Amino acid sequence: MERKILRVGNVFVAGGLPTITYNPRVNLSLETKLEDYLDEGHRILSVSGSTKTGKTVLVRSNISQGEGIWLSGGAITSIDGFWDSLAEHLGLYTSIELTADSKDEAWQTRSGQLNLAAAKGTLESKEITGSNRGEKLARSRNIATQVREALRGSLSPLIIDDFHYIPQAIQTEIVRSLKDLVFDGLRVIVIAVPHRAYDVVRVEREMTGRVQQIEVGFWSQEELAGIARKGFEALNLSDKDEALIERLAEESFASPHLMQDFCLQLCKSNGFRQTQPETQDLFAPDWGNFFKERASMASKSAFDLLARGPRQRTDRKERELKSGQVTDIYGAVLAAIAKTGPRTELTYEEIRSALRDALASDLPQRHEVTRVLEEMTKIATNEIEGEPVVDYDIELATLYISDPYFAFFLRWGGQQNP
Repeated sequence: MERKILRVGNVFVAGGLPTITYNPRVNLSLETKLEDYLDEGHRILSVSGSTKTGKTVLVRSNISQGEGIWLSGGAITSIDGFWDSLAEHLGLYTSIELTADSKDEAWQTRSGQLNLAAAKGTLESKEITGSNRGEKLARSRNIATQVREALRGSLSPLIIDDFHYIPQAIQTEIVRSLKDLVFDGLRVIVIAVPHRAYDVVRVEREMTGRVQQIEVGFWSQEELAGIARKGFEALNLSDKDEALIERLAEESFASPHLMQDFCLQLCKSNGFRQTQPETQDLFAPDWGNFFKERASMASKSAFDLLARGPRQRTDRKERELKSGQVTDIYGAVLAAIAKTGPRTELTYEEIRSALRDALASDLPQRHEVTRVLEEMTKIATNEIEGEPVVDYDIELATLYISDPYFAFFLRWGGQQNP
């Protein structure tokens, strides 16, 4: 049987919707849970998972853009903007215009003599004269009312991706305005990072018991390996003892997004850009250079912004690391986080313990460390595009590294940039 020729970029898709290497993670029954929700409804479904763990891919693989109404939370900055976006998707008109016309007509006759060499006669012409009168009545329709009417009878689910990007006050208005529609059967799916998964309940207590959760979660080594196996088979490439697959999975920070990217780059580093006519073996690259090159492209700009802090200052106290490098408190905190692996969820006490391991000088005070973590969160939210790479929850005293690419950079690129 002749193999279909596929481009490597269509097999390993980092940042898009994979088809050949899509892994439904059958053991978690994610697709079944999503299908059950679509059958049953009468609740809001919250699909949660860390950045680049496949939340959107899961929903989009089962609900195409033509089947659902997709909104991006990052584009919703007001409740009016929310209704406007929905009106656009639904093709609604925002005003009604009535026109009344009347016409007065009169016939006017003109006559004259026709005198030509070949003939003589009388020429008579008639034309219509008169006037037109009209009036227009216009009435603007309330957009929210229109959208609600359209959604009430809609069989299409409403999906709000990156729900956590929406300001909390706007989240409250959205949830309250959709509550009765959900009761009437509208399917509403919100996609969020895990520590914001219960935002729907936080902003509207009456939704307690009316929110269903699907937690995508981090990927296991075996699930990540499944991506590589499917892709290599489609390209007719071989990793006999799966040593390469194992190494890529270990460095992927439980992210299918990173695994897709690593597999893509491994194929290209071996010179393969499409399906091979005969099975070809893959060989390991220089792993150090391979991962450092990926790190340099990933999150250096985000790292630099966090390491700089809220503004450039020359009077920050110098902090000496046990590596011999000298930095300030922002660089020291990042170095401490990196020493944990880095782990993607760290309590304050764990960060303080990591600082003790990283610093050769005295430990900073608690209020100094928490201030740095809060400032980093502000920078990640306001100055770095996309989902915040770090997010410090003051109430839980816990730091979340939301972006596996940033965690990967701390591991492979951050040591050179204290």
